Amino acid sequence: MLALQRYCWLFCLVLLLTSCSQTNQLALYRLSQAELNQQLSQQLQQLAQKATVAGLPLKLQVKQLDVQIAPQGKPDVQLTLDTAALVQLAVVQLPVQLKLSLSAEPYFDQQRQAVYLRRFQLLNSEMAAGGMQGKLKPLSADVARLLQQQLTQMPLYRLDPNKLSHRMLLNIPLQLQLTPGQISLSPAYQQGG
Repeated sequence: MLALQRYCWLFCLVLLLTSCSQTNQLALYRLSQAELNQQLSQQLQQLAQKATVAGLPLKLQVKQLDVQIAPQGKPDVQLTLDTAALVQLAVVQLPVQLKLSLSAEPYFDQQRQAVYLRRFQLLNSEMAAGGMQGKLKPLSADVARLLQQQLTQMPLYRLDPNKLSHRMLLNIPLQLQLTPGQISLSPAYQQGG
């Protein structure tokens, strides 16, 4: 009986998708800017990474994150990160505050059934350390690279095979669409069919 019910759901979903194939506007899942900001903030605040930057050991932590989806209609996600780092200089630890702005392209990975970021670009950086403020491009670029490595491995959103509504989507080709403040997953139909 349960198997019959699943097939009925799947049949209804396929029927619905077929009827919407001409417009390709059916969003099966939407992720708002607020949801994405909350999700990524929780993941990044747990990140306390030890690394070497410009030959100096440091411990990096993300303190605050602000995410914008498709700002000014651009097909990217912009992240503004406030980070705190402790740089080890001989026997002294120097606290450094870095504010970075990055842009990245979101994409849906069909195999991993998740939305990820790629093609990062450093837009702006500001640093404050030991009473000094300004821009230190080598340090900012190295810290941005560390964050990019983490963010490329971290899914923005993953379909959950334990949820019935997601399980039905696992075998359907999906595409990602961006509108200001929102990421949507919709069926990926071939044009001209």
